[in-house]
Amino acid sequence: MYPHERSLVAKMKDEPFALIGINSDRDKVKLKQRMKTENITWRSFWNGPMGTSGPISKAWGVRGWPTIYVLDDKGIIRYKNVRGDAMDKAVDALVGKVEGGVPGSAPTTGSAPTTGSAPSTARSQLHEFTDSTGQFKITARFITYKAGNAHLEKVDGQELIVSMQKLSKEDQKYIRDLLKSRK
Repeated sequence: MYPHERSLVAKMKDEPFALIGINSDRDKVKLKQRMKTENITWRSFWNGPMGTSGPISKAWGVRGWPTIYVLDDKGIIRYKNVRGDAMDKAVDALVGKVEGGVPGSAPTTGSAPTTGSAPSTARSQLHEFTDSTGQFKITARFITYKAGNAHLEKVDGQELIVSMQKLSKEDQKYIRDLLKSRK
């Protein structure tokens, strides 16, 4: 896992990105030696002498190691336990959003539908969907609408099916507008 994290830190060195680690090693002296050996250059916090039962893992509800949270620029958890390419796509999507969609900073899979020519299953650009309560947010692409449900593709490629009624009014309008543009 550390080689991927090192490459991600190097790749994102000039971007609005920070990697933070939490270590569960019980012995702080050995932990410092290991961090040096593993070339862990990013900020890393010690979970205390209780190891995996320390205060940080308790506060965040961590039950397995490693647990990965990808937070946006507002500190909201947007992805959990993404690894490898899925982690890269999640980070790229969030950095692209912060940078205002700078070309090359966001994932390139999928494309925006063109008016009048896109089939009904064409995927939209990444969009932040919010539920009707305003508590749940997810960055995804709209795929299609079937039987009262919006089919979304998360950044990690997994499909999510959500009842239109559970989406915010703004997102319901966003989907209706997309569907109109695809006709």
